[in-house]
Amino acid sequence: MTVTSDERNTLRELAKKQCEIASLPVMKEREKLWYDINDGKTTHPVVLMEFHGIESEVFPELTCSDPLLRNIERQFTQNIYKHEFFKDDRVIPPFVKLTITDTFLPFGWEPEIIKAKNADNDDHLAFGYKHVIADLEDDFHMIKPSTFNVDTGLVQSNKIKGIIEDIVGDIMPVKLEFPSFFFTMPHPLCRMMGMENMFLALYDYPELFHKAMRQLTDDYHKYINALEAGYAILPNNDVSEVFWNSIGYTNDLPGSEDISGSVKVSDVWAYTNSQETIGMSASMYDEFFFSYMEEISERCGLLAYGCCEPVHGIWDLCLSRLSNLRKLSISPWCDEDAIAERIRGTKICYQRKPSSNFIGVADVFDEDAFLAHIGKSVKAARGCPLEVLFRDICSVRGEPNRLGRAVELTREAFQRWYQG
Repeated sequence: MTVTSDERNTLRELAKKQCEIASLPVMKEREKLWYDINDGKTTHPVVLMEFHGIESEVFPELTCSDPLLRNIERQFTQNIYKHEFFKDDRVIPPFVKLTITDTFLPFGWEPEIIKAKNADNDDHLAFGYKHVIADLEDDFHMIKPSTFNVDTGLVQSNKIKGIIEDIVGDIMPVKLEFPSFFFTMPHPLCRMMGMENMFLALYDYPELFHKAMRQLTDDYHKYINALEAGYAILPNNDVSEVFWNSIGYTNDLPGSEDISGSVKVSDVWAYTNSQETIGMSASMYDEFFFSYMEEISERCGLLAYGCCEPVHGIWDLCLSRLSNLRKLSISPWCDEDAIAERIRGTKICYQRKPSSNFIGVADVFDEDAFLAHIGKSVKAARGCPLEVLFRDICSVRGEPNRLGRAVELTREAFQRWYQG
């Protein structure tokens, strides 16, 4: 691999800047906030801002050409930018993060992604999958064993680590990261056959559907066994990412100093969701999906659940059974008061994901309406560990300052309405 002098200089200067930020006293203060939140305390809420739109709309332009170096440049650049302009509660680490190179391909099927085009015929953020199952009975031969790659002994990951260490290792360490163990049950079949066909298959071929879910569950067990046997898991009770975009500091999972031998999935954060199933009853969700998800979740350490789906309708029958649930996504479509009443007094974090419309859709950022929106969430979450996580913002309408201002207003809502 060839690294140009310009690429090397760019990464080294960015590394120095991130080191300066990471050494600020406020980072230790934020660590304490995250430990409290993730350990189930209601000391003080936290706020994180993430932007998932076109990078050039917010972040500085990248200059490295090699994909690996470009990803490291993106990590440095965005850490620095987010600290300076978002001013949220993120902890900027004094090291480079490299994600371990493990992969899992459900049913052994590599999806063909169809990207939408914008007015200039460039790839849009929107995309879809080319479905390969029209009828589950006729096309069940497409349901093959899942395939996975385990970086046994972290050999491949350490090779990549060595490349980056050669560039910035004298400035800051390079650390391998095992983010949350990710698993999902409905998404693989949904992307193979589409949501309508998937829902019809539940009615037309319930036995075949259970057969597919049993196979997928068994495949996840095999993957977990291979990860553990291959010494391919690392503790993530620190600044490691908890999907999606949260932070993992906790005293309720072991660190590397507490573990001898192989790290188990029961030692780390895990994440799952079920956005594709919001059109079915809780009992049907339980029968065809959740019972299998529960089986895998029982092997995990702490669990984060949910993305954009409302969770209040499946709490009583399903989610309440998850003894290791620690972060629960409260999306814009969730009944906030109802779910807060159910988790108040537990250690489960009320992870509120506000509507992105105020920032990403409105022509004018209506601060009063936004504050009222956040205030409603803060009031509902009183007595719960509260994390406000902004995600799925795909545009800032030409005003990047909306992101930092939203953080300021969220903190104002904390001061006015939150009671630990």
